[in-house]
Amino acid sequence: MRSTQSRLYLRYGWLALFYVLVVGQTGHFVEHVAQLIQIHVFGFQGAAARGIFGTLDIEWVHFVWNTWVQLVVLVLLIRFRANRWLWLTRLQSGWHEVEHVAIFQVYLTTGLSGTPGLLSQGGAIAGGLPVTRPDLHFMYNLIETIPLIVGFLAQVQRTEVKPLLGPDAEATGGGALPKADPGSDLRPTALSSSRGI
Repeated sequence: MRSTQSRLYLRYGWLALFYVLVVGQTGHFVEHVAQLIQIHVFGFQGAAARGIFGTLDIEWVHFVWNTWVQLVVLVLLIRFRANRWLWLTRLQSGWHEVEHVAIFQVYLTTGLSGTPGLLSQGGAIAGGLPVTRPDLHFMYNLIETIPLIVGFLAQVQRTEVKPLLGPDAEATGGGALPKADPGSDLRPTALSSSRGI
């Protein structure tokens, strides 16, 4: 017989992984919001405009984070294949990963940090767009985070909630109530039964 914790994990482990990704990516997005506020509101430049946790604003952290996002999204798509928002996140985070692979490659070969990558101003593809790297990566994270959150909320709505009430729950699909001790006050009453409590 499985413990309640293992039954919860088996039933909701994929959704928990999805939740961890949403919370982590949302936190990452908040870092980009803070960086843009530092740049466009306070006028900070360079090392002064590195977000809330500036010590983590280094190339290998960005590369590892975006690779982790890619891997988790791919793993989640194994379980939640019908979630179109997760597929959209996969597409958008995939391009974001390509950008960071290019940036990380330049960093490894030259030691230069903060290079434009592929599409920001001065980028490798036709000189990039007329947008700075912080602005572009804010947009990448925005269009990656929104469908991720919407996809998670949609998945939560589609996930059937089954109570785990007692040792008989597994055998009956989660609907069995624990057996009450005849001497306890935990038996259902007429009032609780009539209200569906």
